Amino acid sequence: MIARLPRLHAVTDDRIVGDAGVVERAAAMAAVGGPHLGVHLRSRSLEGAALLALARRLREALEPHGSWLVVNDRADVARAAGAAALALGRTGLVARDARRVAPGLPVARAVHDAAEARAAEAEGTDFLVAGPVFATASHPGAAAAGPRVVEEAASGGLQVVAIGGLTPRNAEAALRAGAWGVAAIRALWDAADPPDAVRAFLAVLPDAAPLVVTVNGESRAVAEGTTLRGLLAQLDLDPRAVVVEHNRRIVRRDGLAGAALTAGDVVELVHFVGGG
Repeated sequence: MIARLPRLHAVTDDRIVGDAGVVERAAAMAAVGGPHLGVHLRSRSLEGAALLALARRLREALEPHGSWLVVNDRADVARAAGAAALALGRTGLVARDARRVAPGLPVARAVHDAAEARAAEAEGTDFLVAGPVFATASHPGAAAAGPRVVEEAASGGLQVVAIGGLTPRNAEAALRAGAWGVAAIRALWDAADPPDAVRAFLAVLPDAAPLVVTVNGESRAVAEGTTLRGLLAQLDLDPRAVVVEHNRRIVRRDGLAGAALTAGDVVELVHFVGGG
């Protein structure tokens, strides 16, 4: 079992990747999802240098919040970009070959039935992405398998991320069938407010509800595992231009990345500006 495998996965497609604001939207979702969020870079149109450049920009945007970058199909890009995991399609490299290119990375396999799940387990895959669970506009010709596909995939013992038409309202059915987490495209990226969509998913996912802390006298929801450095990133604040008091203790700049927030914490931020 992968102890830190995110519960929520925001999967891109070429339409989303082609949006100039994709990195900013990913960062906004990561500010809410923290380590419970994984962003999958999946594209059939971008190749080589362009795909790697986008992967690196995404990783830099996600890293302060502890969110994962997962690169689909391209083991070489996953390794070069410093991704947290690699996800393979039905016809991609087998896991052992992918690990030769990207050693040390967890490897996922997309599966659509019990036979594919068993084959993925036999090749040494670390976790599965199973679906489509419900009808989805992303694959209009694909028949929805229902929660049964999750149950069959999970029966082998690997963690399963359910995909296909998942929303905060129907995610519970996938979880009851044995899913570790859920993945979505349109329900996250096309939401009127993607960070709010992340909050709605986290509210129904196990161990993923946000923490509530107080920042300068106001309540703020943050993901479990958020550090003071991550909080400043969410607030778009430069650590060099703010004094941070955490539960009445001043935290030095070099300690911000190691100071994790917990429910009920009180943070005071004092800005200062230079002059002459």
